[in-house]
Amino acid sequence: MNRKLILGAAAVLAGAGLTALTLTGCGQGPISGSSASGANGAAMLVTVGDAPLSNILSARVTVSSISLTPSGGGSNVTVLSSPRTIELSSLGAIQEPIETENVAAGTYSAVNIDISSAKVTYVDASGSVVTGTATVNSPNDTVTLNPTLTVTQGQDVNLRLNFNLAQSFDLTSSTLTFTPSITSVAASIENENEADREIEVTGSVVSISSTSITVKSACTGVQSTFTINSSTQFASNITAGSIKPGSIVTVRGAMQPDGSLLATMISAAMDGGAFGSSDGGGVGIVTAVTTDSGGNVTSFTFVPREDFSDFPGVSVTVSLASSTTYGLSEGAVADGISPTAFTNAEIFPGQSVEVIGTLSSSTIAAQEVDLAPESLAGKLSAAPQGTAPDYTFTLQLPTQSFLTTYDSLTTLNASTNSQTEYEDGLSSTSFASLAAGTALEMHGYLLRDSSNNYSLTVSHISQIETDN
Repeated sequence: MNRKLILGAAAVLAGAGLTALTLTGCGQGPISGSSASGANGAAMLVTVGDAPLSNILSARVTVSSISLTPSGGGSNVTVLSSPRTIELSSLGAIQEPIETENVAAGTYSAVNIDISSAKVTYVDASGSVVTGTATVNSPNDTVTLNPTLTVTQGQDVNLRLNFNLAQSFDLTSSTLTFTPSITSVAASIENENEADREIEVTGSVVSISSTSITVKSACTGVQSTFTINSSTQFASNITAGSIKPGSIVTVRGAMQPDGSLLATMISAAMDGGAFGSSDGGGVGIVTAVTTDSGGNVTSFTFVPREDFSDFPGVSVTVSLASSTTYGLSEGAVADGISPTAFTNAEIFPGQSVEVIGTLSSSTIAAQEVDLAPESLAGKLSAAPQGTAPDYTFTLQLPTQSFLTTYDSLTTLNASTNSQTEYEDGLSSTSFASLAAGTALEMHGYLLRDSSNNYSLTVSHISQIETDN
């Protein structure tokens, strides 16, 4: 199962259209990205993505530095100089920006990654939620680039580092350990398919105008600026003018050939209203539910992965009232989920939800609960059925999956549709030919119907790569 740390190397002309990206690592001061300087300058856009380890509810890894090794010798070139703490369990096949950096034109043979810490919240064999700090073994990892990475003025390059967390985390012994297992691939941005260019950030609005929006990620703490233009879609109940600084939004976007980020869809919680001083929330996995005599869910606990408040990796109790609203984001509707699919009755352990409400200590009185996407991994039980774009297939879940622990699921039915994005060389055509046993990573929406049938509508999918 790959965690992806993707370095989008955008080799652009000096002063060309790379969006001014002001970046803030979790707990770090702001860092201002800059466009390339000098005749041979190039701007490197650093983004992150992930795939889930089956029983991990939250994983925060601090990357202290990243550098490139020139093929012809000489000093390494730094592309990440300040530590970044990254929540790796929420993104799936989605990328998030974490840095921009000037990089000299040239050829590079390896990437050097330094990991300083790793903290994980997971479900143990008894079903208990456990949080611990892992011992980092081999914190300095060097990944050979094959083929080598060439950064050329005017040619955009996307460099991806794939963290295999199934091999990186050892949660089976009394001592938690994290030993980075990383593979890599590089490609020209302009030759990548649309899915591989996609960016998604959920977090609080720093600023917004009719032409741009800057969002501080709840996953990485980084601030990213997206261009807004006539192609940007808004959820049906909001406009750029109705979104306030401090509101919680999800911005889908795409890397452009000049290195900038273009917002393709913007949705907002609370209709774009700003968070008050007592408001809180986050996106995370439900770990337990409480019901009344009629079977209605009255409260639940969840572990936030993306945090709108200040309780990362800690179980939070969510109380529900008759005034609590339930629904889907505009992104979920666009991904093929029926607008009426999510209600109070569909909340269950193992599901990903977004919660907004009034925060008191580690309890939230929910104003709004929305179905959120989650990352899952497993192996095909058999070849996919159907024809493009509408495939159905059964996913064999890992033994330690939280869905197995909470819901006794060993397999999960999944489906694709016309909105499903295929990544890392996989396409809707090649997907049909995959055989039983193929390992996949997915980002999608998990529901359970009144007959207790579980199903995953897949928004992003890729085949899991092997280590070098």
